[in-house]
Amino acid sequence: MQSILETVLPIFGLILCGYLVGRKGWMSEEAIKGLNTFVFYFAIPALLFRSMARGVGPIEFTIAGAYLSSVLVTFILAWGLALLLFRTGLAERTLFGMGSIFSNTVLLGIPLIFTALGEEGGLQLMLIITFHAILIFPVITVLIELGRSARGEGGAGWGTMMANAAKALAVNPIILALLAGIAYGASDLGLPAPADRFLVLLGGAAAPCALFALGASLTGFTIAGDLKETLAIVVMKLLVHPAIMAVMAFYVFDLPPLAAVVAILTAAIPSGANVFIMARQYNIYLARSASAVLISTAVSVVTLSILLAVLKAWLAES
Repeated sequence: MQSILETVLPIFGLILCGYLVGRKGWMSEEAIKGLNTFVFYFAIPALLFRSMARGVGPIEFTIAGAYLSSVLVTFILAWGLALLLFRTGLAERTLFGMGSIFSNTVLLGIPLIFTALGEEGGLQLMLIITFHAILIFPVITVLIELGRSARGEGGAGWGTMMANAAKALAVNPIILALLAGIAYGASDLGLPAPADRFLVLLGGAAAPCALFALGASLTGFTIAGDLKETLAIVVMKLLVHPAIMAVMAFYVFDLPPLAAVVAILTAAIPSGANVFIMARQYNIYLARSASAVLISTAVSVVTLSILLAVLKAWLAES
């Protein structure tokens, strides 16, 4: 447990530092946005490109299928729960489901997995990240547009939104860095020493800056809206999703130990800010999605610590 605390406490300590700085106003909104830009467009792509270009460790491709299966089952359960208990419309149910499945894989998942499980674990996470955004965003977009159309609300139309989503994914620096790293690693050229050192320096900033930026960004979220519905999202995200992922990992796909641990931890990561961004884009479900991001991140200090301790102990015995 001591080693787990030594891993988890610094991670959430950096998030807390960022949150306090943002709450106190010591960094302006523009400065926080600039830090997020550095993390998203430079530091994390450098880290991911170097890891994939070096091709460290075996990659278990079935992890992507197992994870997406858990996402599908969890989403269907969340969608049905929202319909039965909260009587929300299709668009709102979709965002309820998104909050239940969409992990903060970039700002929290990458630092957590790389710190706790090393670069080999990070490689497993990258496969999840690649398919995570590519498949989830189009489905969510279509369902929300269908819900809005059923209510007679105008909009750009789901075709246009799908085209915009595809364009955004095509220029996403995280996806591009992963694909470029895979291509370079397949060439067997090896990284020149100056380039490798450059990527080490730039990628080394990814974890602390991402965690600090996450904390600072959380100051933009407040607890509001239907608290019961928000807490239901938190329970689905932090408890139900990882439980379903565990069933998929151990009993359905029979993943290797490291891949199973990475997948379950990724499922247990709190809701990502993209849930709120999607809600803001359509101007629906704003208070509940913002509350879910904030509360799930705070509660995950406990849930992730316990889960990491259990999974690392199991991994050591495997």
